[in-house]
Amino acid sequence: MADILPFPNTAAPTQPIAHYIRLGESGHLKLANLQAAGHLPAIRVVVCASRLRHQKELIAALRANGAEIVLDTKAAELSALEKYAGYARSAPWSAIGDGQPLGPNHFAADDRTGIFGQIANFAVEHQMDAILAPAHFVGDPAVPNWFDVDRQSCLALRRALDQEGGASIAIDYPLIVPITTLNDNERRSEFVGKLSDLPFDNLWIRASGFGNDAAPLAARRFITSLAAFHNLGKPVVADYLGGLVGMAALAFGAVSGIAHGIAEHERFDAHSWHKPQKKSEDGNGGGRVTRVLIATLERTATIPELKVLAKARGGMKLIACGNRECCMHGLDDMIRDPRRHAAFQCFSQVADLESVPDLSREQHFLNGRMADVVRQARQVKELKIPLEEAALNKVDPDALMKRMSEHSKRMERMRASMEDLHEAKGDSMPRAKAITRRTPSAAPYKELKK
Repeated sequence: MADILPFPNTAAPTQPIAHYIRLGESGHLKLANLQAAGHLPAIRVVVCASRLRHQKELIAALRANGAEIVLDTKAAELSALEKYAGYARSAPWSAIGDGQPLGPNHFAADDRTGIFGQIANFAVEHQMDAILAPAHFVGDPAVPNWFDVDRQSCLALRRALDQEGGASIAIDYPLIVPITTLNDNERRSEFVGKLSDLPFDNLWIRASGFGNDAAPLAARRFITSLAAFHNLGKPVVADYLGGLVGMAALAFGAVSGIAHGIAEHERFDAHSWHKPQKKSEDGNGGGRVTRVLIATLERTATIPELKVLAKARGGMKLIACGNRECCMHGLDDMIRDPRRHAAFQCFSQVADLESVPDLSREQHFLNGRMADVVRQARQVKELKIPLEEAALNKVDPDALMKRMSEHSKRMERMRASMEDLHEAKGDSMPRAKAITRRTPSAAPYKELKK
């Protein structure tokens, strides 16, 4: 009887997507509630050193579920005139500045009492799996040499971690840069050359002036610009980026992962960081208006705007969440718990894209998510708003529908731009290297030090 030889596995490769959730500076109690209810399936999270003491229970629960914990030192904010006195001031090493923003001199000391020793000790004590190296906004006009300072900081942090018993704690490098600089060929080459010999695992790109509301041309340039960083042979994470633009960057293989908050931290802008913080005239900042994600449109709206759109003929079907696993009662659940709705949508969209083989992701995105948003936006812009409902909710119907019309046009242009990029590049454009998941340590680092 002849032997039957099995055919080799010819399945198309499916690269995992790294999805980092920034816990942020506030709102951790709502995230804790989501996690407790099983609605925050995060396996990678970023915690701020300035807020960790308020998030210990949430972090412990995430770690127990096997999540990778990455520490953001907030070095960039602590060195910015506009930001250092905000939430960042609660980071343990902020005291080094003696009430002033940290400068290059504060990142020169390489000993256990300096900033690197403090960061390393903190990371070991709190069982971090990785640290975003202390880095700064390289577009800061007050300190044009931040990039050179940050390169040395990465090396100093590695030494400090090894000395403090944190040899197993990885370092990721955050390149915080203006979008215009990112698009400059010469500057990109400079970054790649000077980053190539540093001891880090993953490169994080945080582009100032860019985010989920990017114009079609800006989104396309962002995707093509990141190809140069693939020469490092390192995975690339798009930081402070979510929404449709983030999904496009993943689909086209420009990045290995994305990092953002739940319904926040999806756009970044540091253009005014070198200026003093502005104070409100009444002496307080007031609360932020609640905005709810309309997932079918890939944009948010206020609760009054949602109610007005829902009252238009055919409006409820277009703007209310139709996924009963997400929102059992549609619009009511969207309004009642916007974060849960946003969390479900962002996790499910990444999971959907991750299930598709790498080279099929662009077409899957264009024919699926992108096409759905364009079709839905086109229908919403044609809604006839009932004037009495608009008056009742204090919504300007003309202004609202003008925004919906502009959004529809932007989505049409986005689809055309992405389809053209897909046709132009074919399969020749390099794809970002996959991120290897770092397994959290089961034993506290404190015990390992002893």
